[in-house]
Amino acid sequence: MERENLLFFVFFSICFFFLLPLLPGVEGSSGHSGHRGLYGFNPTKLFVFGDSYADTGNNRKSLANSWKVPYGITFPGKPAGRFSDGRVLTDYLAKNLGMKSPVAYRWRKYAEKRVRNGMNFAYGGTGVFDTLVLDPNMTRQIDFFQYLINSSVYTNWELRSSLALVTLAGNDYSAFLSKGRSTTVH
Repeated sequence: MERENLLFFVFFSICFFFLLPLLPGVEGSSGHSGHRGLYGFNPTKLFVFGDSYADTGNNRKSLANSWKVPYGITFPGKPAGRFSDGRVLTDYLAKNLGMKSPVAYRWRKYAEKRVRNGMNFAYGGTGVFDTLVLDPNMTRQIDFFQYLINSSVYTNWELRSSLALVTLAGNDYSAFLSKGRSTTVH
């Protein structure tokens, strides 16, 4: 039963993602700034929290397979920390909104100009709770964001004109089941 629920969730998420551009007010852009945004809201920054579906390079190169071939072959042409051979959800959403993908939190000091696009705090393999991966869970990702706010990296105006993407898949479930816990309701 859990497998069917997970499959339904994945199917629904994929369908929603591909139908998003068809919604009124959601319009893609080919690099120009004339997009309409979401229902008249024109975000200037994208902040991302989540797991491998959104991670654009936060996992450590020495540990993550996302930095090895075949990942990144389609986009950006070499392994770049994405758990995909091409774009991940973050990239598609940013493109549909006429924005550039936000820089991965781990690389913020090396790409200071890209901080203006927002920040990606997502780490592949993580979840809301602690999982089998020792990278920052959702609480810790939010702590990183709070630190940047407290450090005045982003102004209140910038935050009000920003969009947050929060995405999680099955890592919490996998960690729960791997610890021998049951999903049976008594």
